[in-house]
Amino acid sequence: MFRLIALFCCACLLGATPPKGTLVIVGGGGMPQEIMDAFLLASGGKGGAVGIIPTSTSDPDGALKEWKEDLEKVGLIMVPLDVRSREQASDPDLLARARTCTGFWFSGGDQGRVGDKIVGTPLQKVVLERYAAGACVGGTSAGAAIMSKVMLTGDDRHGKEALSEFGPGAYQTREGMGFLPAGIVVDQHFLRRGRENRLFSVVMERPDHLGLGIDEATALVVKDGQARVLGKRSVMVFDPAGMQLKGETFRDLRIHVLRAGQSIDLATRKVSQP
Repeated sequence: MFRLIALFCCACLLGATPPKGTLVIVGGGGMPQEIMDAFLLASGGKGGAVGIIPTSTSDPDGALKEWKEDLEKVGLIMVPLDVRSREQASDPDLLARARTCTGFWFSGGDQGRVGDKIVGTPLQKVVLERYAAGACVGGTSAGAAIMSKVMLTGDDRHGKEALSEFGPGAYQTREGMGFLPAGIVVDQHFLRRGRENRLFSVVMERPDHLGLGIDEATALVVKDGQARVLGKRSVMVFDPAGMQLKGETFRDLRIHVLRAGQSIDLATRKVSQP
């Protein structure tokens, strides 16, 4: 039942039909060439136009410069979507540029900046529309966290980053961009930074949500409801469909560790082997 509700909610947000685009969700810590290639190909390849959204980073000018150089080398166009205030996410010229994009990239940094400046704005609507029509949306680190409707802020219940907190309500969440179907939550830098507590806590609080913990130099590539692993390390999947929860304890939580080539169906939660 929860999965059917999640699919219905996603359909309402993105339109009556499933999105035609691709998500490339990178856990941070560098991007192997195979992941970059997957993003560029899904963004249209040579001649494509990629909108770079550096809102999360503390160095947006540097991010735009680096992406412009990298994209020009392989024949793609860099479209700057440099949103530094919420008002800019409604700017008609910026929205017009976004509508020309065949791909979008959300930089790493602080995902709260995307929540503050883009979520709920016309720019979010345009990117969702382009994704539904076939554009690729990628992001790394904070740019991965923003992919789900429920977004981990990285802070514990007291507003500070911590890894020792555990249990329902231990970590703060807020609304993300909602590219993934409703009922999914993403965490990044997962195993390298020991963030299992965060995702355990979120699925205890939201036992209808599938938890996806993406490690560094690793990506989930989502297309037609299938999430395939690319890269050097692992993706941990926390499936609480059969979990028995009592206070701050639980049992029967299903956990998968997926490596490159493996995939999971986000609707049925069935894992396939390479």
